[in-house]
Amino acid sequence: MSRRWSARAAALLVALTAAAGGLVAVASPARAASLGAITLSQTSGDVAQSPMFASGRTAAACPAGYGVNAQLRIGRPIGPFNNLSRSLSAGGYDTAPVDVVPDRSFAGALGAPPEDGEWWIVLQCFSLTQGQHPDSFVTPVFVTGSTWTAEVADPAEETVTTLAITPAGPVDPGTEVTLTADVEPDGAAGTVEFRRGALAIGTAPVTGADATATLATTSLPSGTHSITATFLPADPTAFRSSTSEPRSFTVTGELPGGTSQQEIVAEIAPGPFTLALASEAVQLAGGSVGGTATGSLPQADVTDLRGSGAGWTLTGQLEDFATDPVTASIPAAGLTWDPTARTTSGSGTVTEGQTADLGATRTLCSAAASSSSGEFACGAGLSLSIPATTPPGVYNATLTLTLA
Repeated sequence: MSRRWSARAAALLVALTAAAGGLVAVASPARAASLGAITLSQTSGDVAQSPMFASGRTAAACPAGYGVNAQLRIGRPIGPFNNLSRSLSAGGYDTAPVDVVPDRSFAGALGAPPEDGEWWIVLQCFSLTQGQHPDSFVTPVFVTGSTWTAEVADPAEETVTTLAITPAGPVDPGTEVTLTADVEPDGAAGTVEFRRGALAIGTAPVTGADATATLATTSLPSGTHSITATFLPADPTAFRSSTSEPRSFTVTGELPGGTSQQEIVAEIAPGPFTLALASEAVQLAGGSVGGTATGSLPQADVTDLRGSGAGWTLTGQLEDFATDPVTASIPAAGLTWDPTARTTSGSGTVTEGQTADLGATRTLCSAAASSSSGEFACGAGLSLSIPATTPPGVYNATLTLTLA
């Protein structure tokens, strides 16, 4: 949710707008798949040039239902991503390709000159009810010294997965059966999911130079089954997923002692991974030219019931405060937060971020892998230092909270 912070020189008011035009604080994957490219008005430039490029357009509209807001950002391929422009809040971004116009330089978005290497310009799409779409529009750029160059990323390489089953069958119930998936090309990294029809048997990592995954099971019930193996790449930008041709496999015969088998199936769907704020406004008190205004960030409630134990991090990025129209500003680094965090439900453990100014992307709270499931409350004390040279007036900025 885009959060509008309004400041007066005499009494600072921080208003967190929750209208449909605001960008909802959302959950997103650390490395999303691509919905397509963003065509830029130029293919190279200086990292200090402002704006970084004149304009851009996505290859398609945002996915249906994810057109209420959009955000143009830049960062390393694994994140985090910093804003290249203010939030797009006009809506309708799921009806046509999205036109974007940055309002800052590459270095300005990061708060420092970028290091050499690969960076991603992304356009993220948002729904008011579902948050951020898991995939983004992506255009890679590469930095050398003070120059960035946009290049078309190599397409992900096609893969072929084949399945072998030993013994060949038919077999008696309870017999150990070994499923072996071979993934081409060699060197493909990821996991393989083995299925009996639509039901999952289990997963196994792809290992070795010959890229194979092996799973042994004694749980195949009596009957003739269609077995498949699906390769799930660790890096979808490097390799594509593939599914083997189905193999027919028969389990026959009787169990010893006159016993029989009864299959019981429980399909368990993942729970929510969400972020919500307790209120839409916060008052900073005591603001005056040359002074300090203080207050508290509304409680941010994180729910992670995905069942994956993958871990998560909640970060915040603040734009500079500015008047509207822009005649004066207060740097984002003038606002400092002192995070707090606690577990409200479940067995997970949450850790608060460090006390820091918001001149760059900062961590509000986080949960490590294997201990991230549950419900959590994160907050922060806020302190805005107002320079003695600040002209009195109303100042606005946007704080974006991102759960990934």
